[in-house]
Amino acid sequence: MHIRLIQLMFAAVTMTCCTGTVKAEVQLFVDFAEWQSLTGAFSTVDFTGFPAGTFITDQYEALGAVFTDGNDNIHLSASHQLDGAGLDGNLAIDIAFVSPMTSLALHFPGHAQIDLFSNGSTIYSSPIVSGGGAGALGFVGVTSSVSFDSARIVDPTGGPLTPFDNVSIDNLYVGPPIPAPGTIMLLAFASIQHKRRRRC
Repeated sequence: MHIRLIQLMFAAVTMTCCTGTVKAEVQLFVDFAEWQSLTGAFSTVDFTGFPAGTFITDQYEALGAVFTDGNDNIHLSASHQLDGAGLDGNLAIDIAFVSPMTSLALHFPGHAQIDLFSNGSTIYSSPIVSGGGAGALGFVGVTSSVSFDSARIVDPTGGPLTPFDNVSIDNLYVGPPIPAPGTIMLLAFASIQHKRRRRC
């Protein structure tokens, strides 16, 4: 029975690994508490601790996110209502994740759209989400059935000549990474061995 369980888990891992180019089933959230309750543990990138204008690339690699377009910089403003600091991305904020993710969210002023990618292919594009009235921060979060390795944040509410407007993030929330298939198998095997020892 234990061998069959391992075989089924290996089949599930194989199926997950082979679906990277299909469209993902993605849940969209506009409520932080609801997204947080479903995503579990996550890291918060709050963009504090740097002078205004600092270009951000790999400073948050330890939290799982690398900013890859080289044009994102620290913006200190009251519009970043959570802590006064945020990331100014100009026309786009491109993020590569150290490990594949299934969960991502952000607080932002203005408008935002999230595009998710796996191995260079788009697996999801969210609708445009707007902040609350009277300058209130907006929130958008996603959870995906297919892991993604990069994302792009844009504000596609510009005019006909410049379709993308300036985009910024107050806080970014990066969900827990997906363990590698070998790690999943080891965890499953360890769990089975632990149960067998308890029976003995």
